[in-house]
Amino acid sequence: MINEMIKEIKSLEWKIKNNKDFMNENPYAFYTFIELLYHFIHIKYPLEKDSYIYRKAHINAKLFSKIRNPKYHPSRKTVVALGLALELTLEEFELLLTSAQYALALNNEFDIVIIYCIQHHIYDLFTVNEILYEMGL
Repeated sequence: MINEMIKEIKSLEWKIKNNKDFMNENPYAFYTFIELLYHFIHIKYPLEKDSYIYRKAHINAKLFSKIRNPKYHPSRKTVVALGLALELTLEEFELLLTSAQYALALNNEFDIVIIYCIQHHIYDLFTVNEILYEMGL
């Protein structure tokens, strides 16, 4: 019974991955977190080294090295910091969060602040952290 379910799951996965309409609408749907992170790094900062991004995100080299390992799962705050450092749009930011198995919640004040900052192009982490601190978050 379980083997039959596994076959059906694999068949469903194949159908989704081979659905051209779905893939055209969701080109990053099957990117891992690290694939999507590097995609955004190369699009947003093609001439910069990785060190520029992790410094901008206030992440040390050791942590960024861990992030490169596909088995490593970054914390939500690390993903948020990277998304802000990359100056992503809200849609891009949500894609990056989702690829790391996180999401923005509209019932969460921290997330509302992050959404506000993205919408108002406030990407400086010192400023974002100051807002969060002043709001008691």
